[in-house]
Amino acid sequence: MSPADSQRVRRELRVIGPFQVRVDGQVRPMPHSAERVLAVVALVGPLARSRAAALLWPDANPSRAGANLRAALSRLGDVAEGFVHVSGEVLALAEEASLDLEAAFAWINATIYDDVLPVAGAPPAWIGRTLLPGWEDGWLTGPNERLQMLEAQALESAAERLLAAGHPDGALPYALSAVEVQPWSESANRLTIEIHARRGDPSNALRHYRRFRHALGQELGVEPGPDIRAAIRQLYPFGNPLVDPVDPADPQAARS
Repeated sequence: MSPADSQRVRRELRVIGPFQVRVDGQVRPMPHSAERVLAVVALVGPLARSRAAALLWPDANPSRAGANLRAALSRLGDVAEGFVHVSGEVLALAEEASLDLEAAFAWINATIYDDVLPVAGAPPAWIGRTLLPGWEDGWLTGPNERLQMLEAQALESAAERLLAAGHPDGALPYALSAVEVQPWSESANRLTIEIHARRGDPSNALRHYRRFRHALGQELGVEPGPDIRAAIRQLYPFGNPLVDPVDPADPQAARS
């Protein structure tokens, strides 16, 4: 294939959720060793051959790991060429290959930093999905944690801006998604409580607080922080929901 023909081919790589490679819209199955090489280049690269080999085969000696890498690159080229750019000892994802994670980061950056109001109630479908679920490679921990942290930051930013613009109903799905991504986040849970309150729904605000308080105590052995407790005090200034919050929508709890 000539360089001009190679550039006209549409190459797509998906790493959010199950691994998938498409060439001109057609799925290209490949050996797992080739999948792993392409994934590490896309998520960690550009990187030296020696580092890629060490990440992918940490228990092998450098010579064996290097041989494994060469074999995997050859298999990748046989099935789906043009995804990896090789420059000397450096491996990088080819510029003409599209990566779904790049689109995700573009949405995250736009949501956090742009002045455009997010679409009310419509977080992207990929939110909360793990990179390459089922893979046990240790090098995936960093990229997964980074994506999770940035997702939560973007979701909270979207919810806060929609709430400030007077759209609490549109803000709620973003806040709930932020809680799903980072269940122990004080800021995400406090924001969710505030949104429930702004929607005129103190019962769900208190219910959410109680669930968070119980889970925090069970899993981490700590109480919610002062900001989130202050939010509940504003809703129930004459009660004591911090000791044993009673859900006003639950008659049985109110009688107990």
